[in-house]
Amino acid sequence: MDDHTTRYTLIVAAAALFSLSSGVIHAQESESAERQAASIISRDVIVRRDDTLRTIARRELGSSGYAPLLAEFNEISESAALSVGQIIRLPIHVPARNEAADVVFVKGTVTSIKGTVTSNAQAVPLARGDRVELGDIISTGFDGFISIEFSTGSVVNLQPDTRAVIKRLNCLPDDDSCLIELDIERGTIGSNVESRNGQPVEFKVNTPYASAAVRGTDFDFSADSENMTVGVTEGNVVISAQDQEVELEEGFGSVTQEGEAPGDPIELLPAPVYRYVPTRVAPGDNVTWWDIQGVSSYAAILSNDSAARQTVADFTASDARLEPATVPAGDYYLTIRGVDENGLQGFTSNTRLTIAEIDNALSAVTTTVEKQGNEYLIQVIEPPADALGFEIQIASDESFSDPLSVDVNNRGNAIFRIDEDIIYARARILQSPTSVSAFGEATVSE
Repeated sequence: MDDHTTRYTLIVAAAALFSLSSGVIHAQESESAERQAASIISRDVIVRRDDTLRTIARRELGSSGYAPLLAEFNEISESAALSVGQIIRLPIHVPARNEAADVVFVKGTVTSIKGTVTSNAQAVPLARGDRVELGDIISTGFDGFISIEFSTGSVVNLQPDTRAVIKRLNCLPDDDSCLIELDIERGTIGSNVESRNGQPVEFKVNTPYASAAVRGTDFDFSADSENMTVGVTEGNVVISAQDQEVELEEGFGSVTQEGEAPGDPIELLPAPVYRYVPTRVAPGDNVTWWDIQGVSSYAAILSNDSAARQTVADFTASDARLEPATVPAGDYYLTIRGVDENGLQGFTSNTRLTIAEIDNALSAVTTTVEKQGNEYLIQVIEPPADALGFEIQIASDESFSDPLSVDVNNRGNAIFRIDEDIIYARARILQSPTSVSAFGEATVSE
């Protein structure tokens, strides 16, 4: 018996052990069935217009070379004409490919259950450097973030309270195309789909009632038991539900309700424009941006990288203001986007941000304000001799809602040229770029 026949016999024998119900694979209660279930998956596809066994094999299994196997498995000839709506069964022998994706970032509670039907499967914590495989169930806690990178460089970011299963992974370098498919029970993901040396990449996300097929794109996806939202910031996505499709181009999103056809395209909100980004953000400091018409709220994340793949915290703001100093001191990237009344997230704005902590052992300092023509001289009163420097702020209102800020040396002097009759000034000690004193009492010009 040759290798081809051996592989075919193995798949046919294992597939007979399964019964399919509502798209979920169930195994019979026997030890042999459980052993086979860990390595064999069988599923059906519906023939599309102009489909052949070779196009189906290329699209669904990653290589047109599987066409003879499909012909044998379905008991038809390889050249048989297929009818639209016809069912073709797909056997997939998982271990032979030995494919996996890499965990490149984890924060908080993230676990994985290996793809198996055994009842004693245990959830294990995931860490950076781990690998996830076909059938693995990945869950994030209320504080959990994970970034998974596939062999092409495509990255999927799972946000808190997300549960996903890697349903299909056919992405070896010699495949005709790279196929990645996730089943999402609930949660939020973002994705950046990359190709490898011109190899086409097809990325698909499924819910029980709708799916999103992605080709070369940046997109955001969120789903629960009632609706699915998809927004496209680069490329295009095809939404499918109730045997109907809607194509989303760059700059558009859609909301699909459970049991209904895909919603019409909705234009995404533009990227926010930052109004004030402090030199550093300590508790009590705010980042502000210009408000966007039609926004319901703002979503913001702090990350370790400019691509926002290594998320360390997320925030929701009701207005164009954010106090993000709730993470350890350090240098981060802040990404902000508007969210419309449909729950669709708009385009992003990104900026570098330094988070500082307040050292309560440092005494607050006060300032004097002296007007000299159209300039104001601000001086720290009796600057401590051991201070490394000072941050001086001025504003036209006592709340310092839109201040000007500058770092100065340990002499504690700064000159501002500003067309205001009255200004307020305050200062704080800089112990290091990420350690400061609280601001002292504000001084008003006379």
